[in-house]
Amino acid sequence: MKISKRDAMIIMIAIAFVSGVLSYFLVFTDYQEKTEALVAQNTKLEQQISDLRTKQQNQDFYETEIERMLKAIDDIYQVFPVDVREEDCILMGINQEIISPMALNSISISLVSDVEFTVDTAQSEHEYTYDLGEGDILGDGGGDTTTTDAAAAAATNDPNNTTGLLRTRQATYNYTVSYEGLKRSIQHICNQTNRVAIDSLTASFDTSTGLLVGSTTLDMYLVPGQDKPYVQPNFSAVLLGTDNIFGTIVINSESNMPDVEDMNEEGAEDAEGAGAENTTP
Repeated sequence: MKISKRDAMIIMIAIAFVSGVLSYFLVFTDYQEKTEALVAQNTKLEQQISDLRTKQQNQDFYETEIERMLKAIDDIYQVFPVDVREEDCILMGINQEIISPMALNSISISLVSDVEFTVDTAQSEHEYTYDLGEGDILGDGGGDTTTTDAAAAAATNDPNNTTGLLRTRQATYNYTVSYEGLKRSIQHICNQTNRVAIDSLTASFDTSTGLLVGSTTLDMYLVPGQDKPYVQPNFSAVLLGTDNIFGTIVINSESNMPDVEDMNEEGAEDAEGAGAENTTP
């Protein structure tokens, strides 16, 4: 079968057209996608390099700020005791009886527990990934470093990490007290040098005695793992024994009692005097 020159030309043109279309879809399109991916990757790397350069230029500032913040954190830790034990809770109740005054009916002391808190990262969730390889632009070596705000929060909440972790021991005091004595009790709690917070307080009028029957739950905070010793409570001023074996409730009149601040200062002086006597050879 003979093919005319015209038909042969048409066939060649068709073959060339099909080859061109196939080349476009199989070769050019694939290279175009790869090119776009490389452009996007280069843009991201340029942003990361710019960020790293900025960090390197401000390295001295960052190191200074880190030292300042660590000092500020340490100063905050100093206001928290390294431990709160059962005897601290008992001494708190004894002082409440003396200063308010009140009659304690019972004290409930819980175990030390972690203070629960949540970190809201919904508004500031960031992820930074630097895949620098062996020859990074800053010359600091290679490696893939990835960190997130959520990961940092998870590390802070790690139960195995006890150093610097805020904890609390709760103590509940059930008592009988006058209204004026209740106000003095709250003032005494607010004047504590250690971090103590009122978790709950309830009080009701007792018609049989004309006094208030109340309950106060305190959160006594501590930060374990600090480089300072536990301070033993001073019981030297606590009277032992009783002249009333039947436990009749007696509430002293608070009309002539000194201010709570004055009693706190006297207690601190007694504690210092007792400490000096203990250290005398």
